[in-house]
Amino acid sequence: MIKKNIIWNFIGSLLPLLVGVMVFPLIIKAYGTERFGILTIAWSLVGYFSLFDMGLSRALTQMVSEKISKNTNDYEIVEMIHTAFRIMWLLGAIGGFILWLISSWLAHNVLSVSPGIEQETIHTFSILAISIPFVVHTSALRGVMDALQLFKQASLIRMLLGIGTFLGPYFSSLYSNSLIYAAYALVLVRFVGWIMHLYAVNSTSLLSNESASYNCKWLKQLFTFGGWMTISNIIGPLMIYLDRFVIAAMLGTTAVAYYVAPYEVITKLWVIPAAFSGVLFPLFAQEWRTNPLTAAKMLNQGISYVLILSYPAVLLAALFSNEWLAFWLSKEFAVKGSHLVCWLAAGVLVNSVAQIIYAKIQGAGRADWTAKLHLAESIPYWIFLWLAIKQFGIEGAAMAWFFRVSVDTLGLAYFAGKLNVANKHSMKAPLVLTSLSVIPLISSIYIEDIIFRSILAMVIMFLYGLLALRRLHRDDAFMYLKGFFS
Repeated sequence: MIKKNIIWNFIGSLLPLLVGVMVFPLIIKAYGTERFGILTIAWSLVGYFSLFDMGLSRALTQMVSEKISKNTNDYEIVEMIHTAFRIMWLLGAIGGFILWLISSWLAHNVLSVSPGIEQETIHTFSILAISIPFVVHTSALRGVMDALQLFKQASLIRMLLGIGTFLGPYFSSLYSNSLIYAAYALVLVRFVGWIMHLYAVNSTSLLSNESASYNCKWLKQLFTFGGWMTISNIIGPLMIYLDRFVIAAMLGTTAVAYYVAPYEVITKLWVIPAAFSGVLFPLFAQEWRTNPLTAAKMLNQGISYVLILSYPAVLLAALFSNEWLAFWLSKEFAVKGSHLVCWLAAGVLVNSVAQIIYAKIQGAGRADWTAKLHLAESIPYWIFLWLAIKQFGIEGAAMAWFFRVSVDTLGLAYFAGKLNVANKHSMKAPLVLTSLSVIPLISSIYIEDIIFRSILAMVIMFLYGLLALRRLHRDDAFMYLKGFFS
C-alpha cells in the first residue's frame, strides 16, 4: 500500500509538469515577457497566501494520523476536524482581504511594473484575493485526506488542479492578453479544486458523523503544533518566493521572467520528494515513537529513492542547460539562464533530500525545531540574496538559494538525529552521496565543450546506474511495481 500511494502521488504531479513544459512557451508568447513575469508573481502570491492556514492543515494530518493509530473515538476526531475547518475558513477570508488591501501597494511600490500595465496588475492581484479562502480550506481538506491515506483521490485532484493552473491562463490568453482574465481563470480552477476535495472528504465514512461540530477545546492542541508550523509557513515560502520579488525590485519584472521560467521547470522535479514525503509524513507520525527502527528505515529508503529518481534529471538539466533552454524557449533565455539552471539543479537535489527529513521531524510533532531553523536562516539569507543579486544578477539569486537550502538540509539532519540514534545512522550514507552528487552539477557551469559534457554525462550515469541497481536489487524494489494496478 505504501508503494502504491507513493506512485499515485508521483503520477498526480507528473502530468501537470509535462503540461507546464509544453504550455510555458505558449504563455510567454501570448502575454509577453513582462506580463509573464507578473503572472509568475501572481502564482507565487496564491501559493504564499496559503500560509494563512496557520499550519493547521499539517497539524490535522499529524494529529488525525496519531489519533487513528491510538484507536481514538471517531467522534473526537471528527469534532477536531470540523473545528479546524471553521477556523481555516476564517483565516482564509482574512488572508484574501489582506491580499486585496495590498494589491495597489505591491504594484506601485514593490514591483517595477511599466505604467501601461500597472492598473491591470492591481486588478489581477485583487481578483486573486477571491481564491485565498478556497485555497486555505482546500489545504485543510487535503490534510485530512493524507491522514486517511486517500492518496489516489488526492493525486487525481491535484493532477487536474495542476493542469488547470497552466491551461487556465493559456486559454484565457486566446480571448485577451490581459492578465485580468488569467486571474479569473485561476480563481475558477481553485474553486473547482476545492469542490473536488470537499466531495472526496465528505464521502468518507469518518466524516459521516454529522453530530460532531465545533469545539474550542481542540484549538490549543491545533495551534500549539500549527503555531510553530505558521512560522515555517511564513518564513519558508518567503525564502522560496522572495527572490523573484527582489529581482523585480532590483532588476525589473522582465528579469523575473528569465529567472522564473527555468526555475519553474527545475523545481517541478520536487514532485518526486513530494510523492514520498506526503505518504511518509502520516506514517512517521504513527511509527516514530512506537517503532523507531522501522521509522528510521523508512527515512533511509525515502532519501535513497528520492536520490535515485531525481539525479538523472538534475544531472542532464545542468549539463545541457544551454541546449534545452534554447530549444524550449529561445537563445536569449539560454544565454541569461543556463548558468543559474546549474545552481538551481543542485539546490533542487539537496532540497529534495531535505523534504524527507522535514517530514520525519514534523511527523514526530517537532514543528518547533523546523520553525526555529527557518528563523535562524531567514535574515542571513535575505542579506546574502541582496548582495548576490547585486553582484551576479539573476544567477546570484540561484546561488543564494542553493546555499540556503544546503544549510537548511544540514540543520534538519541535525534535528532528525536528535530524535534517536537510528535516524543519524540511516541518514549518514545518503547525505554523503548527496554532497558528492552536487559537484558535477555546479562544475558544469565551467564546461563549455558539449562533447566533454556528453562524455561526462555518460560516465556519471554509468556509475549512477551501478549504485542504483545495487540498491534496488537489495530492496527488491522492482517487485513493487507488480500488482500496482491489481
